[in-house]
Amino acid sequence: MDFRDYLKERCRERGISLHRLALLCDLNQIYFYQAVNKNKENPPPWVLRRAAPHLGVAYVDLMIAAGHLRDEDLREWQNGAVVEAGSAG
Repeated sequence: MDFRDYLKERCRERGISLHRLALLCDLNQIYFYQAVNKNKENPPPWVLRRAAPHLGVAYVDLMIAAGHLRDEDLREWQNGAVVEAGSAG
């Protein structure tokens, strides 16, 4: 499933339209429509951060679905954070 389909499915599950999501996120509706339907790239992280609470998903999940993060990125970060936290003492 590509990100646009993912986003539309989350909206359907929440009972909101993409237009309503744009309003909830305080985004220009034309910008949001183009970001979701016309651009070859997925919406940028700052848009996803605004959308996540209205979609009932974690920001990180949206970042992964949009291709901005990979599961491997998170594992590397977690492993690094654990190593750094363990060596701080």
